[in-house]
Amino acid sequence: MRLTFRLGADVKLTCDLMRVAGLLAVVSSGFAAVSAECFKDFVWDEDEIAVYRDVKFGSSFNNETGKEMDLLLDAYLPPDTDKRSLRPAAVLVHGGGFSGGNQTSDGQPAFAMQLVRRGIVAISINYRQMAKTYNLSSSDVARLAAVEDARAAVRYVRMVAKDYRIDTDRIMIEGDSAGAVTSLYLGYVKDAQGEGQSGNPGYRSDVRLAVSVSGQLKAQAGSRQIRPYPAGCAVSGPVNSVGDVGTFNGQPALLMIHGTDDYMVPYVNAIAVFNAAKAANIPASLVTIPGARHVPWKEFYASSSYMDQFLTFMIEQMDLDSAECPHPSAMDSVV
Repeated sequence: MRLTFRLGADVKLTCDLMRVAGLLAVVSSGFAAVSAECFKDFVWDEDEIAVYRDVKFGSSFNNETGKEMDLLLDAYLPPDTDKRSLRPAAVLVHGGGFSGGNQTSDGQPAFAMQLVRRGIVAISINYRQMAKTYNLSSSDVARLAAVEDARAAVRYVRMVAKDYRIDTDRIMIEGDSAGAVTSLYLGYVKDAQGEGQSGNPGYRSDVRLAVSVSGQLKAQAGSRQIRPYPAGCAVSGPVNSVGDVGTFNGQPALLMIHGTDDYMVPYVNAIAVFNAAKAANIPASLVTIPGARHVPWKEFYASSSYMDQFLTFMIEQMDLDSAECPHPSAMDSVV
């Protein structure tokens, strides 16, 4: 299928529908971007993506091991054919109950590919794991340590922005489970706004969008069973130890992805954060996945409507309408 675009009175460009994202590469300056819809489509195949593994972005003392820990990331970059001058970026934070996992855990590598193939530089990170020493039900130390390390990663992204053509005003953070809690703490918890000592001082650590996959701020009872009735329920975290959403300036927009049958982090927790954000006039969106349990990546990818809701909100809140569309190359885009 082919589309014809008429730009101005005399300029007529015809291109293959699947190459709409490449249009900007051959349009002379002076024309506005066609649409940020281009960020919804894959531009590159997975084998074209450049992946740099175990890049050190900082270090921090881990009280659990009694040793200094190297903080590492895996960077997912578009191929060299991508000639944009500035590219949005995402910092991804794995789950694991603050007691395990690394930058290759959970669904983060797959989600990184989902983003980078659409033109967003993706950075998947590790961080300190201290839940075995600091009980999550009585202490916030493990959570706050994770946030400090995540802030160092955001600062690192800004530090290398010139080398990797990263748009420092278009950075988001995403996490699942413990990583989602880390992302929410970074964005909204008063006690988690300190920069910490994990590396890359002198750069900002704020983000434009926080994405939570099965996350929460104030823990409520989790259950071994939800249907046909709740059973085996217990509070697994501090209820009153964190600040409220909307109590300071500069909060990022919020997007939550949550299953209604999440036994570990009940769906009502997501609703509570979403409602608090809306009450504080923070732009917010909640992707509800009926029947899904904890960290529902499989269900999320199974329905195009969930991904579309995420991408639409991300495009709006990251202002990708004003960003240059990703494209393979100028020559490849001309049909």
